[in-house]
Amino acid sequence: MKEEETIRTREKNRVLFNKWSSTYDFPLFRFWMRRFQKPVFQEINFSSLGAILDVSCGTGEFLKALYQKSEGKGTLVGIDLASEMVEKARQKLPPEVVLKEADAHQLPFKDHKFDYTITTEAFHHYYDQEKALQEMKRVTKSTGKVIIVDINFFHRPVHWLWQKLEPGCVKINNKKEMKDLFEKVGLKVLKQERTFLFAVMTVGKKEAEAGEIKS
Repeated sequence: MKEEETIRTREKNRVLFNKWSSTYDFPLFRFWMRRFQKPVFQEINFSSLGAILDVSCGTGEFLKALYQKSEGKGTLVGIDLASEMVEKARQKLPPEVVLKEADAHQLPFKDHKFDYTITTEAFHHYYDQEKALQEMKRVTKSTGKVIIVDINFFHRPVHWLWQKLEPGCVKINNKKEMKDLFEKVGLKVLKQERTFLFAVMTVGKKEAEAGEIKS
């Protein structure tokens, strides 16, 4: 994607999600989002929580559920491109949950910081998916997991149509494309499964890198 197109796509998504923030918590959409978020809980060891990053956290519903389930243990962090989404999340989350306005393609964190780096129902909006996944990998510990749950409608023609119709949508990956992308950036795929009719979860783990201290 050319730089000019990249900037347009990023700003289109920023404007879209800022506008959407006022209705993002409507019951029907919250029901939809919970279907994407629910399988992630099974991948998290709540007895030894560590640090979790929610990439494209929206209005913070997933972080809120994580906080309640963990009983306030561990470190929870969320980032979103849209400032209005971040503000909505701040209004519902306790102050110990860290929230930042940031781009998924340039995560403002040090290497090897998180035990779990997660994004749900957002990856198809990323203008450079390989770069975004590299960033998710970079900030994740070698002992941790990178988890993506994103839309998947079985057939390429449906994906193509959705990409044309949904504002800000860049690319919907099929299962093989997502697996190939994980492997391309150096993530070993631990699990890939359809978690409900319109979603696929891919879980990956990276190899230890030079300079990283295992914890």
